[in-house]
Amino acid sequence: MGERPAANLSGKDRLIVALDVPTHEEALGLVEKLENVSFFKVGLELFLAGDLLGFINELQDRRSGEGGVFVDLKLSGDIGNTIARFIESCMALNVRFVTLTESMPYVMTTRTMETALKTRGVAAHPRLLMVPLLSSLSDDDLRSEGIKGADSTQYILDRGEKLLAEGCDGLIVSGDAIRACREKFPDADIVSPGVRPPWAASDDHKRITTPAEAIRMGSDYLVVGRPITKSEDPFGAAKAIIEEMDEALESRSSVATAG
Repeated sequence: MGERPAANLSGKDRLIVALDVPTHEEALGLVEKLENVSFFKVGLELFLAGDLLGFINELQDRRSGEGGVFVDLKLSGDIGNTIARFIESCMALNVRFVTLTESMPYVMTTRTMETALKTRGVAAHPRLLMVPLLSSLSDDDLRSEGIKGADSTQYILDRGEKLLAEGCDGLIVSGDAIRACREKFPDADIVSPGVRPPWAASDDHKRITTPAEAIRMGSDYLVVGRPITKSEDPFGAAKAIIEEMDEALESRSSVATAG
């Protein structure tokens, strides 16, 4: 696991807008509107649109290689050769983050991680992220799977510890578990979905936080989709979230200095 990003990153550097739309044209249209955003997530919808690598290349070209791209496919323990080719493609396109798996048998998770780390070698990117528990799941969902006395935060801590020990760089974590993970894993990247400003609907996330709450609890990056992409004014929505993040970063810095 390499060094975490520099502590002086701004809200603009830390906001990742999820381009969860069905076509390349719609995604690139959003990117054009979001001149104040430098980091974008591409996932399953754009994968299904075809030529994902071509889309990422075009996205990088339009932004002149600035900012970042997060490829969120949660590759579910595919064979080693497929994982290796995927990582090689991400390296060639200077992809910043990738998610490897969501919930798989532990032996498959470790094999996937071993292949990804071997393929990346000494390169700095892509950073490898794992998902201990989806933000759309809760304690009740864990109990329905037969996990007695289920506590989502403890589940995330236990599983996150194993994943980080295998060599991943960071975790996808939402809700109150952000603070617990930051305290237990001070050197890990923490990327948080389930972020909703007070003026936005929670949608299908069950463990949500506001942008300010997530930053104060220790998130490094926030993934926000519909509150921005479905807004009548995407630029204005992103601007409001970035400003909220910057205020929280300043507060977090003041607390750290005082401590």
